[in-house]
Amino acid sequence: MCGRFTREYTWRQLHELLSLTFEFPEQWQGSAAFAPSYNVAPTQDSPVCRAARSGGDGAVPPGREVVPMQWGLRPAWVDKPGLAPINARSETVATSPMFRQAFKKRRCLVPVSGFYEWKKDGDRKRPHYIRLRDQPVMCFAGLWEFRGEGSSGNAKGARDAERGKGGGGEGAPLLTFTILTTRPNALMKDIHDRMPVIVDPPRFEEWLGEDVPDPSMFEPFAAGRMEAFEVSTRVNSPKNNNAALVEPVARDGLFG
Repeated sequence: MCGRFTREYTWRQLHELLSLTFEFPEQWQGSAAFAPSYNVAPTQDSPVCRAARSGGDGAVPPGREVVPMQWGLRPAWVDKPGLAPINARSETVATSPMFRQAFKKRRCLVPVSGFYEWKKDGDRKRPHYIRLRDQPVMCFAGLWEFRGEGSSGNAKGARDAERGKGGGGEGAPLLTFTILTTRPNALMKDIHDRMPVIVDPPRFEEWLGEDVPDPSMFEPFAAGRMEAFEVSTRVNSPKNNNAALVEPVARDGLFG
């Protein structure tokens, strides 16, 4: 699974990677979702890229948009408060009742700088940081959902969510996301039995498009383009959030 990631990238790096046609939205100035974070955890907000649909008042032009969403998928029809999965298995996402509608209609990209995974070592779990060797930001395959404030959602909430409204502000639909996972590549299999689905830039349009993507999208990312190293156990607590968390540590130099 993927339960923590980092956000060190700049808006310019994101703008270039996602081929965005707009500058940083004024309404997100000062938003914690766009600030650097070295320990993004479930229930926190983070930028998500989705297809922008046109039509109706206040609609955005067709293309891509970036909005803050809360990590942990909460479809409008789910009333159980604690049910907000942070990951979805790519092998069953097309048929799972929890994910199949979002997979058909609400796919997204989750930009990250890297992610953490914990390797079992006897009765301990040792955190590792994983990132790409050749670029400062990568995108996970994700799904997004919306729900009306304090209710099971409504038609207006659906229209607002599809047209780029929501993602913050009183009365706005709550936008949430989950990250798809797949089997591990050669690098990851020594650390964990799952890894995030990483989408290569040439396939961004396929993932965000209206047609169901080819299953090859879920193949593990090339291990040779990734690196992993052990980091401090201070990352175990979401309260710790600084650049030291992503620094390699020797086995004898672990903190705790």
